[in-house]
Parts: sequence; C-alpha cells; structure tokens
Amino acid sequence: MSIEEIKKLGKNKCEANFDKLIKMYGDNSFSVEQKREIVSSIGRQNNQDRIYNFIKENMFKKNYMDVIYQMFRTTLVYYKEPRFRKLCEEMLAYYNNEVMNKMYEYKLAPKFDKQRLHKSSIKKPMILWGDSSKTMKNIADGDINLIFTSPPYYNAREYSDYTNYKIYLNELKKVFTECNRILQDGRFLIVDVSPVITRRPGREYASIRYPIHFDLHNILLKAGFHFIDEIIWEKPEPSVPNRIGGYVQTHMPLTYKPNCVTESIMVYRKNCDFLLDRNINMYTSSAHCTLNDDIIDRSNIWKIAPASSKKHPAIFPEELCRRILKYYSFKGDVVLDPFAGIGTLGRVAYDMERIPVMCEINENYVRYMKGENFYDDFSKTSN
Repeated sequence: MSIEEIKKLGKNKCEANFDKLIKMYGDNSFSVEQKREIVSSIGRQNNQDRIYNFIKENMFKKNYMDVIYQMFRTTLVYYKEPRFRKLCEEMLAYYNNEVMNKMYEYKLAPKFDKQRLHKSSIKKPMILWGDSSKTMKNIADGDINLIFTSPPYYNAREYSDYTNYKIYLNELKKVFTECNRILQDGRFLIVDVSPVITRRPGREYASIRYPIHFDLHNILLKAGFHFIDEIIWEKPEPSVPNRIGGYVQTHMPLTYKPNCVTESIMVYRKNCDFLLDRNINMYTSSAHCTLNDDIIDRSNIWKIAPASSKKHPAIFPEELCRRILKYYSFKGDVVLDPFAGIGTLGRVAYDMERIPVMCEINENYVRYMKGENFYDDFSKTSN
C-alpha cells in the first residue's frame, strides 16, 4: 500500500478504517516510512479513546524513533486533555530525546510576540574598542541580525597568546554567551575556524594540534545555539604552509602530514521556539527584501583564495564576507564581528548596505578601521 493510500485512510474517519490501520500497524512487512504514516493516520481518527489506548499500548515498545515521534506528535495535538498530557510527559521522561524536546518546545510555546523580532536600535556603523565580552554589553538584547567571525587561533599569533588552552576556551565562552544575548532570536552565528598546531618548544618535543572547532561546537551549544551547516572553505594548495614535504622526500610511513587547504565555516542558529519563516516575514513587505542574484553556491565547498595584508596576519577574504552576507542577511541588517581585526567584514558589509558593528581589542587595528571614515559611533571600554 502506498503512502497516499494510507493517508486516504486517515482522512476518511470511520471505525472500519481505524480497524484497518490498527491491523496494518501490526504488519511487520511495512517500511518505517509507511509505519510512520499509519501512526499519523491513526492519530487523525475521531475516536480519541482508541487513539489514547493505541499510544499507551505501543509508546514504549521497541520501534524506530520516526514512528515514536509520530506517536508523540499525537499526544501534543491532544495535549489539553489530561490523559494525553500524561502520556506526553511520560514519553519525554522515558526517551529523553532531543527531537521530542524540540517538538514539545515548539508546540507549547506561548503565543508569538512580534516584539521578540524588533528592529534594531543601531542605525549607524560602530566600533567597540576593548574586550568584546565586555564591549558587547553596550548592545541591547536582540539588536544584531548576523554574527560572522573568526576567533583568534590559540597561541598561533602574537595577538592571541594565552597561558593555557582552558583559559582560551573560557574566554571564547564569555564572548559567545554574550553573542547569543545580542543576536536576534532565530538568526545566524557563523564562525570560521580550523585546527591549529602550536610551535614546538624544541626539536625533542612533540607539537600539539588543537581541534578548536570540536571544542567550540560544545561551547556554542551551551551558549544557546544549534548547529545548522558546515561549509568548507577550500584554498589553493600553494597558498598554505607545506606540511607534506618530509613525506614526499622519504615516503616513510607514519610521517604523513597533509597540506591543510580547508577551513570550516560553521553555521549556527540562535535557539528559539519558531521556524525561520518568522524571521523572513519581517522583510517580505520591506524595501530591504531584495532577492539575490542568480549565482548560487550549490555545494558546501567554497573555493576562495586567501587574502593577505601587512596590517594583519590573518584577514578574511572579501569574497568570503560577500557570500556570508549574501546568504545570511538582508540589506539594512546589523552585522557584528566580535573579533574584527582590521574590519574586512565591516568594509564589505558597508558596501553591501548593511550596518557593521566591529569589536576589537587591538588599538592599532581600531585606528585602522577608524580610517575607513564610515564609522559614525566609536566607544572604548576598559579591559
């Protein structure tokens, strides 16, 4: 029986169809997708007593989670009834499942308040000078529409020197917790990051390679974000440090170290109890709702040459900034970089009719950004 035929049984509500659906549920020849639709069709029937008894009898029996989710969804439909509410809460406690928790959160969210998606009070480009975990406290809750940044690589540059890795991660935690507060509900935080290897203190010692993106992922989850995508930024091989040279010369097993031509562009969305449609609907009647051009990056691999500057040892390529702004913001949006450096994102954002907010601790980089002559607001916070 096809999925459409099962759906018809659900739409035609009668005891005879209920009997058929119950019998079909007990038939192990059906696929998981069919079983899921059978449970959905049972939940559409009129006889709530039978629906309740079906879920109560089957909700803890071994089954695929897609089928369990559909039973749980039915308890949410009838949640106002105490007996279904009890089933719902029992299922939540038993499975302790993240998908079910999200379903529960969405279904029982209070009536949506449009004020949660207020327009930002920030109207002009801004530089915040100082420790970004402190300077961002000058920004009101939900006033930022997009955050794109690359945190300083642990002890790989003079401007990112930390006593130990734990302190480094704790500092990132402070920054991204504050990012979550100021980011509008449902909008995106995007982080460019890759593993980093520290210089060996001597030839007799092994170097340490830190998987920063793995550790950062857990920090972002705890800060109130959920993971959406990973985009791979691929650079031309001649532009990256040569690590393969030793192996090329000797072909000796165990000495292989590939040239690292990629970085991860990690895409996260701020946790909320509504779908992305509500964010988009803010713009549908606005002059800022202009469609993008026809050029589309269809895969998650972006081939972009790195950029260089005598002013800063590690800057964003403008092309990378353009793509991020194109896909994750509208004209007029307020865009933040909490580790701005010399402000490449800010310059591109301004050119693309966004409002940049740049946070930077280094006085020389701040002075460079001020020289762009489009930042109207400037403030310094003591460190």
